[in-house]
Amino acid sequence: MKVIGIIAEYNPFHNGHAYQIARIREKASADYVVVAMSGDFVQRGTPAIIDKYARTKMALSCGADLVLELPALWATSSAESFAMAGVTLLEKIGCVDGICFGAETDNLPLLTQIASLLAEEPQEYRDALSSYLKAGASFPAARAKAVCDYLAGNHISAKFANEYTVQTLDAVMNEPNNILAVEYLKAIRKRGSSLTPYLIKREGAGYHETMIQAARDHKNTCYGAPTASATAIRNVLAEQHLAANDHTLELANLAHTMPASAHAVLTEYLSNAPAVWADDFSSILGYLLLIQEKEKLASIADCSEEIANRFVKNRYQFSSFSKFCAINKSRDVTYSRISRILLHLLLDITDADYQHGKKLDYVPYLRILGFRRTSSALLGTLKKSTAIPVISKLADASAVLSNEALSILEKDIFAADLYDQVLSQNPAKKTTPRSEYTREIVLL
Repeated sequence: MKVIGIIAEYNPFHNGHAYQIARIREKASADYVVVAMSGDFVQRGTPAIIDKYARTKMALSCGADLVLELPALWATSSAESFAMAGVTLLEKIGCVDGICFGAETDNLPLLTQIASLLAEEPQEYRDALSSYLKAGASFPAARAKAVCDYLAGNHISAKFANEYTVQTLDAVMNEPNNILAVEYLKAIRKRGSSLTPYLIKREGAGYHETMIQAARDHKNTCYGAPTASATAIRNVLAEQHLAANDHTLELANLAHTMPASAHAVLTEYLSNAPAVWADDFSSILGYLLLIQEKEKLASIADCSEEIANRFVKNRYQFSSFSKFCAINKSRDVTYSRISRILLHLLLDITDADYQHGKKLDYVPYLRILGFRRTSSALLGTLKKSTAIPVISKLADASAVLSNEALSILEKDIFAADLYDQVLSQNPAKKTTPRSEYTREIVLL
């Protein structure tokens, strides 16, 4: 049995995701594909546009065999922690042979060399990083520059010495999927994991492309290059949301951007509930910013005393989640970091929670969101191979988890309940609000 894992958000699932699953089945001769997926909130510091159960159904209908939830504590964290938790989850399944991820480059040896540098952090690299940070660069920008300085000197291997200059290395280090790929490789190295990395070059629309390309004539869209990034698809839905138009035509225009089954799930979901946006949480966030003391704000995960002071200074200018992010971002603090901090405030995730989660080795349980009935053999193998509890029914969790592990799961439950509560306040939602304890896993 050959099992390959993927770490994903599927916000929403599109042709590029189907392409990845189909390619890794071919490339690795995989019998099963397991996905570690973010829940109702994602790594950019925003809610997912549709809930985790709909996104699970999308994944299962397009080639995934099993979907497990990446705990909210790490699904909303920095790229480094997100990747470490995802790799740890796949490793703890016990029967996963490799991990598949995409990148803008297909040069796995180069990404591996960068990952090794970041895992080891030699003094020369640390000095360069410190220098760029002191000069006012954001951490991602400072790190990219420090990596380029170090590798473009005499430290890059002879194999890449003539091929890579500072300019080309800088391009590699500033592409989002490359950065995440490096973090996966770094996590594998730090954990001493036996997971085999499989790199698939991103094809078609770029990660940050906001426009949807014209439909292509593919016999099977699962193998066709993506005509839209998740960002572009979300932008279409956001424009429809702002214009308050009938979304039927807009969704028809998205049909060529995702497999038919995923498009059907999206269409059905949005016929009963609207997409969810960060600004839907604005009233709750505004209230929390007013009542929290500076010390409490500083204790929120990814925050700092300086940023907490900035929030206190600017809180009377608050009008919405997104506008407050824009007000508080700066040259050295990115919009995404501000968004993650504000999301952590909403979810009550603190630095102490991070430390607690790390003491439990990131992932103390496996929570099943859904699986294909034809993949029951995989589920049986997983239950025998993993050394941590498997949660398929939430009501049983307290009986099999320690109090420490249960506290991590409670963050997932709170996040899901908050998501559904905010969604239910929208008059466009036609379904009845549901507690996370009443939700059932997705079976296809």
